[in-house]
Amino acid sequence: MSSAPIPISCSRPSSAKTNRNQGLWEETAIAEPGQPRLEGDHRTGVAIIGGGYCGLSAALHLAETGLAPILLEAERSGWGASGRNGGQVIAGVKLDPSEMIAKFGRERGLALHRFTAGTADLVFSLIERFQIRCEAHRDGWIQAGYAPRSKTAITRRAAELREQGENVELLGKEKMAELTGTTYYGLGLLDRRSGMVQPYSYARGLAGAAIASGACLFGNSRVTSLTREGSGWRLRTADGTVAAKQVLLATNAYLADLWPALKTAMIPVTSYQISTDSLPATLAKKILPAGLPVSDLMQLGIYFRLDDAGRFIAGGRGSLTERERPDLFDRIRHHACTLYPALASVPFPYRWGGKLALTLDHLPRLVTLEPGLHAAYGCNGRGVALLTLMGKLAAARIGGEQQDTLPIAALPPAHYPLHGLRLPAMVVISNIRALRRIFARD
Repeated sequence: MSSAPIPISCSRPSSAKTNRNQGLWEETAIAEPGQPRLEGDHRTGVAIIGGGYCGLSAALHLAETGLAPILLEAERSGWGASGRNGGQVIAGVKLDPSEMIAKFGRERGLALHRFTAGTADLVFSLIERFQIRCEAHRDGWIQAGYAPRSKTAITRRAAELREQGENVELLGKEKMAELTGTTYYGLGLLDRRSGMVQPYSYARGLAGAAIASGACLFGNSRVTSLTREGSGWRLRTADGTVAAKQVLLATNAYLADLWPALKTAMIPVTSYQISTDSLPATLAKKILPAGLPVSDLMQLGIYFRLDDAGRFIAGGRGSLTERERPDLFDRIRHHACTLYPALASVPFPYRWGGKLALTLDHLPRLVTLEPGLHAAYGCNGRGVALLTLMGKLAAARIGGEQQDTLPIAALPPAHYPLHGLRLPAMVVISNIRALRRIFARD
C-alpha cells in the first residue's frame, strides 16, 4: 500500500535554529483538524487523557460504537511520541513465539503471538478506510544484525515466524547489501507484514477520523488533576472540567505526575532523530535502494529510512535524563556515515527527540488501576502499530468486553520496586552495550 508524496514546501533551517521539540515530522505533516481548548464544565461517559495514537484510536473506536468520548490533549494531537518516532510500522512485539510460550504456556503464548502479529494490519486498514494522507508504504521492514549474537537471534526469529505462517524472509549478506545499499550488516530479517508512515500525519489523520466519527477532541487542555467523584471521575484543566464515568490514561511516557503510582510501571527513555534535506538523485539511488526502513538488532539501537521527499532520517538512543545531549545526536550521525560514507558531506539540519516507555518484559499493558480508571502503556519502541491496537483494545474493555478475549489486557500490571535506580542502571548497561558493539562486530 502506498500513497503519493504530499507536496509541501519546506524551508531548510540551520542546525543552530532547529526546533528540536518540533522536528521534521511536524514541519511536513498534513494540517491538523481543529481542536478547541476546553472551557467550562462537561459530562461524558468516557474521558481520554492523551492525544497520541492510543488515545486517538480509542476515541475513534468508541465513537464508532455511538459514544461521544471527550479527549483532552495537553498540546496538540500527535505532539508527543506519536509525532516524534521513526514512523516504522512494525508488526508484533519484541518477544519471539517461543519466548511467549515459555512465559505463558503454549496455548496462551501462541494466542498472544497471533493477536499481536496483526497490529500493522489495523494501522494500514485505518489509513485506507479513512484515506489518511501519511506517506503510507507497506513493502516491508528490515531487522538487521552484524554481531554473532544478533545474527543467531535473527536466524531463530525468522525460523519461528515462518513456522507460524508469517510473511518473513531471512536475508544473507549479499541480499542485505542489495536492499540496503550498505555492506555493514551480515544478516537480516525482511518482514513483509510491516511498513512505514509519516508519523505525525498519521496521528493527525486519526484525529480527523475520530472527530468525524463523533468524538470530542480538545487541544491545549492539560489535565492538572484527576480525582474520584462519586462513582466516576473529575478531570480538571486550567479553564474547564470534565465529569466522566470512565477514564483512559493514554499518555504513555508523558504521564508526568498525573497518577504517580503509574510512574513505577514503566521506564521512560528518550529517542533522538536527525534528518537530511532531500538527497541528490545520484546519492538517493545508492542509499536504501529498496526504500525499506531498517532497524538494527540492538536495544534502542539505530534505525533509519527515507521519506517520500528523499530525506534520510536516522534515530537512536537519546539522553537518559531530561537534559539534552548534543553528543548523542552526533553519535547517530557518525553511525549513519559509517553505514553510508557518502553522507559525511551531507548536512543534517533537523534534530529532535521524544520519549517512549519500556517494560522489562518487552510487553505492553492495558490495566485497570481503579474502578473506571484504565491505562495503556509500554510499547517498547513499537508504538505506531501497538498503540493503535491498544487504543482499540481500551475501547473494547471500556465497552464491557470480557478480559479473557483481550490477550494483552490479561497481562498483570508492570511494577518495578527499585524504579528510582533505573537511571544509573541504564547508564551502566548502555555503556556496556556500547563497548560490546565496538568489539563484537565481525
